[in-house]
Amino acid sequence: MGVTIGEALKTKFFTGYHLIAGEKGLDREIQAVSLFDAPDGYKWVKGKEFMLSSGYLFKDNVELFREAILFLYKQNSTCIAVKKDRYLGEVPKEIIDLCNELGFPLINVPNNVAWIDIINAVNSIVMNRYITHIIDRKNADKLVLRSDNFHKKIEKTIICLSEELKYPISIVDILEKEVFTYPKEQPFLKDNISFSKEDDFSFNYQKEILCDKLNIYRIKNIEDSNKCPFVIIPIVIKGVTVSKLIVWEHSGKIDYYDLFVLRLSYTLLLEVYEQIYLMNSFERRFYDDLIRALINGELDSKQNLIKAISNIQDFKLNIENNFICVCIKQDEGNPSFYNDREKISTTFLLNIPKDKSIFGILDDNTIILLYDVKGYNKDVIKNVKKDFEGIFKEIKNNFPDREIKLGIGDMVEDICSIKKSYVGSLKAVDIGSYIYTDGEMITFEDLGPFGLLRLESIQRKDFGNNFSHISPLLEEPDSDELISTLKVYLESESNCNIAAKKLFIHSNTVRYRIGKIQQICNIDLEDPIERLKVEITLKFINSLK
Repeated sequence: MGVTIGEALKTKFFTGYHLIAGEKGLDREIQAVSLFDAPDGYKWVKGKEFMLSSGYLFKDNVELFREAILFLYKQNSTCIAVKKDRYLGEVPKEIIDLCNELGFPLINVPNNVAWIDIINAVNSIVMNRYITHIIDRKNADKLVLRSDNFHKKIEKTIICLSEELKYPISIVDILEKEVFTYPKEQPFLKDNISFSKEDDFSFNYQKEILCDKLNIYRIKNIEDSNKCPFVIIPIVIKGVTVSKLIVWEHSGKIDYYDLFVLRLSYTLLLEVYEQIYLMNSFERRFYDDLIRALINGELDSKQNLIKAISNIQDFKLNIENNFICVCIKQDEGNPSFYNDREKISTTFLLNIPKDKSIFGILDDNTIILLYDVKGYNKDVIKNVKKDFEGIFKEIKNNFPDREIKLGIGDMVEDICSIKKSYVGSLKAVDIGSYIYTDGEMITFEDLGPFGLLRLESIQRKDFGNNFSHISPLLEEPDSDELISTLKVYLESESNCNIAAKKLFIHSNTVRYRIGKIQQICNIDLEDPIERLKVEITLKFINSLK
């Protein structure tokens, strides 16, 4: 971004400085300040430096003075400033003529000025200009910037930064899956935008670290040199990358002052994103009550629901769409989900767009999500299950020592009827845990006729006399052996030989045990209805124990 030498000389600090020659070059830009007093020190420049020298090297050496000016001009340095009265006395006329001809400013520095003061002054001029730019923009639009429309604040910061740096800037919102770029319609953006919190590009690239503390880095496409390189600054809240600030280096690499301004802009953006994060934290707590009211039937009409959500600023669900309830449940005795709300909400926010779902913590062990299934023309349940595979895996990784299951209810066409889907999702977890002992993601659809069982009885483990025909087995001293044999026998399609191989016993032993079981329980396993009743009972045998 820099500042021109002409702008710098007009400031209060440079009042005592005198332009000796090169007035045509006052529009040359300063992007760094460099000092040299070694005979070849001027040769180590990159361009756009405000070059400082005591002038001692050039005393009685006009040829070196000329050589240095020509080299610095060729390297696109900004100017050269010397303490003329310290060693030179008078600047040779041919040097003045050369600087005027090139339009390369030659400046006299007062003797009593320290080099560090000049460096600090130039840095301050550049930074103050950007800060003034931001303040002026804020004052020009106080209504917006004082409101709680955080996204407008972000956009205005990006516009201000782009205008100052003169580079296109993008902000990639990972949570919202949105991109804002200024100026718009940049042709080089299409293949480079990634909503992943990690680097996930479709090309081979080189990564150059520019600032390790803030993790500022440059990405360069090594497959296609014509592709625009770009600089990324991740914006991180509580250890989670929520957004990425991108500078597109379409006209050359950013410089020292650009990086300084980027750091300042990062601080401004970080503050806004922290406010967004705080707001979301409060709103997520409100969703607990909202979802509880929906599944309890308290919000039984769209009119009541609209009234309930009117105070939520960032509510993005379209309540006219179809929804499914997803239940995530852990075993009792674990630490409460309330204690880990931030960890849970971060997982959902990073993986599910806010216009797709809301979630709430129903109790210590239960999380409920209302999931928008618009766009799934067929295989709705299958698609929802696929959507949650990665999310559920991440939840389980967050709580590796807990037994957690996920249940998916049926679709409802009216969000105010979500209770039906909620009950189905609970049954999927509670009943499915008996039927699919190794299953972790179960749908109500998977239950089949088991879905007709009363949820209250399953949750209370109150089966009454429904399974009384098998209960005598539990009183036998070898009940575990008998039950194990019965399970394997039925799984083996009532074939004693196959069951014996699975149990590593003789087939006559299987026949003996099956006979004993039929006698104790007074059942006939040749009767298909009786056999079906026993198979169902065995799914819940642990509860009977």
